[in-house]
Amino acid sequence: MPFDTLIRGADVVLPYGGGVRRLDLAVTDGHIAAHLEPGTDAEANEIIDATGRVVLPGVIDPHVHLNLGEPETAFEIETRAAALHGITTLIHFLMSNDPYEENYRQYRELGDAQSVIDYAFHAIISTPEQLAEIDKYIDEFGVGSFKFFMSFRGEEGAYIGLPPIDDGLMYEIFEKLGQRPGSVLCVHSENIEVVWRIRKRLEESGRDDLKAWHESRPPFTEAEAAVRAMLFGRETASPPYIVHTTSAETLEAARAFRRDGGSAYVETCPHYLSHTYESPVGTFGKQNPPLRSPEDQAALWEAIADGTVDTIGSDHAARLGDRKQGTIWSASPGQPNMPMLLPVMLQHGVQERGLPLERVAEVTSANAARIFGMWPQKGSLQVGADADIAIVDMDETRTVTAAGLQGRADYSIYEGMSYTGWPVRTLVRGKTIAENGQIVASGGDGRYIYRSVG
Repeated sequence: MPFDTLIRGADVVLPYGGGVRRLDLAVTDGHIAAHLEPGTDAEANEIIDATGRVVLPGVIDPHVHLNLGEPETAFEIETRAAALHGITTLIHFLMSNDPYEENYRQYRELGDAQSVIDYAFHAIISTPEQLAEIDKYIDEFGVGSFKFFMSFRGEEGAYIGLPPIDDGLMYEIFEKLGQRPGSVLCVHSENIEVVWRIRKRLEESGRDDLKAWHESRPPFTEAEAAVRAMLFGRETASPPYIVHTTSAETLEAARAFRRDGGSAYVETCPHYLSHTYESPVGTFGKQNPPLRSPEDQAALWEAIADGTVDTIGSDHAARLGDRKQGTIWSASPGQPNMPMLLPVMLQHGVQERGLPLERVAEVTSANAARIFGMWPQKGSLQVGADADIAIVDMDETRTVTAAGLQGRADYSIYEGMSYTGWPVRTLVRGKTIAENGQIVASGGDGRYIYRSVG
């Protein structure tokens, strides 16, 4: 019986010691069916000639905010942009002041109708009522991961409609998740009470630049909060997932914690790997936490290479450019950077720093699948895994434009920058969904991933 699809002649990237191997990759019923030696006599209903191309596990973006644009069309627009850039699965953060029944149903309906890639949810926990329903979210909704904004004290979270929190609530969330092995708490780590005082002085001094934003939320405020979360996690047997890590100080804190026997996961984002506070992007580069120094950026790349950083998440928020106007103090934070996740890793990682493709596969796909309960179904090209595949032309060079990224946002901090190494074809469960800059899938082709935990 013929295979459904045969991808011939590619350099296939296999994480965790598998290396890069020249293989013919066979797909049947949406799964990897066989690894064949190149040129093996095999029949297939579809032959994809990938000679000279690299095949990576489809990217899993574990950090996406689809609700910060226009939720009604976010899945339709943003998952298409993701698919064009090698992303086959995303995890969106549900966000509400209320218990999540209605919010979950709303986004399930939108995702099931519109998404062209597979998707899952985290749930942001910010009230005691939500905490009381965590078992329901896990068992009924298949939501096995959650988020806590350490920075949302006082009015800090009001701009996205979230109530103030405290460390006691965070401790109780960790405590609850420690009773559900395999569940994960994602933590936004900033000591906002210190930030408020530093920011007030800088704003009153008349500063209005990206470096001032960095100085107003200095690295130690991120590192101190991350250490606090790690200690809470150790006390409750619930390892934290530190999102959007930016600084050498936080990386060293994570290393020290691990050396002492602790367990914690570390994420960083593409914009911290490509831009610093010296980049000429003005208020468009405003982000929480901020873009950092060139030295911090170098430390992030070193941490990716040595294994300190586990994952790359885009922290994607597709606000329009008019929200980024004003001063550095008044402009909205956030970046629409999901489409640039893989190109950043290929250009700045592989092309410029010699980062092994195997490591790219781990931090952009395999590790997220392991941490968030999708392995080995996702994040792998081993036999039996979902055939989620990004076929990459490592020699293709493009100049980035916001329009070319095809998302909702009308700006990009990558505008005019030249990148080499781009996805040219994306498959989800064996079906081509994007090819040569065009979407060839339909809304609703993506599936919701129900994640079981203990």
